Amino acid sequence: MYSRSIFILLITTLRLTYASPFPGVVIERGEDLKASYDYIVVGGGTSGLVVANRLTENPEKSVLVIEAGKLIPDDQADEILIPGNVQKAMVDPAYQWGITSQPVPTLGNNTWAVDSAKIVGGGSAINGMFFDRGSKEDYDSWEKLGNKGWGWEGLEPYFKKSETFHPPDPEQAKEFDIEYDPTAHGFTGPIQAAFPNFIYPQLKAIKDAMKKFRIPNPIDGTNGNAIGALWVSNAINPKSQTRSYAKTAYHDVAARRSNYHLLTQQQVTKILFDKNKKATGVTFSAGAGSTQRKVSAKAEIILAAGAIHSPQLLQLSGIGPKDLLNAHGIPVIVDLPGVGSNFQDHASLINMPNYTVTIPEPYIDPALMENATYNAQALAEYKANRTGPYTAGVGNGASFLPLPLIAPHSYKSLIKSTLESSTYLHPSAHSNVIAGFKKQRELLLDSFATYKVAVDEFIVSTNLQQIVVLIKPLSRGFIGIGSADPFAKPEVEFRTITHPTDLAIIVESVKYARSFMASEGLRKFKPVEIYPGVDVVSDEALAKVVVKALSPTLMHPACTCAMMKRELGGVVDDELKVYGVEGLRIVDASVMPLIPGSHLSSTVYAVAEKAADIIKGI
Repeated sequence: MYSRSIFILLITTLRLTYASPFPGVVIERGEDLKASYDYIVVGGGTSGLVVANRLTENPEKSVLVIEAGKLIPDDQADEILIPGNVQKAMVDPAYQWGITSQPVPTLGNNTWAVDSAKIVGGGSAINGMFFDRGSKEDYDSWEKLGNKGWGWEGLEPYFKKSETFHPPDPEQAKEFDIEYDPTAHGFTGPIQAAFPNFIYPQLKAIKDAMKKFRIPNPIDGTNGNAIGALWVSNAINPKSQTRSYAKTAYHDVAARRSNYHLLTQQQVTKILFDKNKKATGVTFSAGAGSTQRKVSAKAEIILAAGAIHSPQLLQLSGIGPKDLLNAHGIPVIVDLPGVGSNFQDHASLINMPNYTVTIPEPYIDPALMENATYNAQALAEYKANRTGPYTAGVGNGASFLPLPLIAPHSYKSLIKSTLESSTYLHPSAHSNVIAGFKKQRELLLDSFATYKVAVDEFIVSTNLQQIVVLIKPLSRGFIGIGSADPFAKPEVEFRTITHPTDLAIIVESVKYARSFMASEGLRKFKPVEIYPGVDVVSDEALAKVVVKALSPTLMHPACTCAMMKRELGGVVDDELKVYGVEGLRIVDASVMPLIPGSHLSSTVYAVAEKAADIIKGI
């Protein structure tokens, strides 16, 4: 199994009352719960905490959040809160479910760690803190798939609602040439978005080199024009220089309300339905062999368990592909073949091609942080002044590149051949799922011919190594139960590059990255390719190297309970209601029909904010 350590290279009021008062507290014993709540939120991660916070704004509505992971107090959360510890947080098994994927045939039959956060705050507690958005077309494609109100215009207000943007300090803005569009940002939201006090100076040189290389340079990618070389803010509180995430921004506020309960270290094992197929409650337990308990919902169950566990729980509860459910002896409540299908993530190449470089003064080599003395001094500076390298997470620069830019001579033929090709879907894919993919493919290929959508995220990091990310995959994976045991790990099939166009785009991305690394703007760093070597030039030879080096994930699992028409393999409608039942919605990254060309957290916040308004009838 490939270790998560690969990701180290990527760089982590008033008390209200209602009719029956109870304290807004964290609960660790299931027997201390009330018998029923208005809403039960399954999952205390990014989306679940957003929705619970917003629903408890109404003191007449009671909400229970059930989270399998721990709540980490702030005074014990240095690994999470300090930006310079982001690499540790990303790979710490204490915050993960510990899932290993099924072998990936296209990647040498290797297995991979599946990143799925198990902690209050979810992925927002352990991600790289990038706080960017996709392009306008990324979200407009959701609406074109039949989801009214889920395009850019429908989502932009919720991006803003979730955010308090802090413009860069004027001196920093001048030094690094950081511009921003104030009309694109929110200034009163829970999540703090800012630039850290410390930015490695070579990021400015890299961005200048990208300008010279004629990569577009938009003012601010958050306004829907997320194409080109961008400065990207972090989810960071500029006052404390600590991570801003769903726990600090949403839970800590809701926890002051008497109508909010959070139950931790308990796993929901099944969603319960009455004879009319209305969700009435859930069962939960601390683990195999522990007591199973039940709690009821008077209004709705809100599923926010994430792209890996939301489909698993649906299947365990009798909603999913009937053949899969029958194989494990689970009574079928709704035959819904899209549950677990449409799985997408961002496959990535880290440090491939690999270079030796020189980082001359006045630039700062991040490898210095590996020196114990330097590291201790940097940590002391951070704790004393909230300055220095420990304020920096994974960085603040990235570029998002469209297909005509990286492959100007071949993109038309590549699109044409893809349109005429097979779907390359899972062998068991239902006809509805196939129909939905064909509609997705049509939209994707139309956008691939433009400069409106990026297919490649290209990062040159502070150590001058590169990361190439496939951000608009055509390959589709699958999440399925392996047994009826709720404590058994779900079976995760990445199916990375099963669609040959994905591999072709990655090869084109590598060729483009090579050209950039050899460009005039980077000569001061003296890059010399050492792997795979300058003699490896043909598409076929590069493809073989890519297959050996490619990771199937960038910790961005999504799209496994897609918001699409049921006849297109959808699982929820545009009000996020699960087809075929009542009283059950999904509000997490699994509902995205197509993965956006960005890091996901900002989009997950926006989806959840919009979901809360839909649930409240706003």
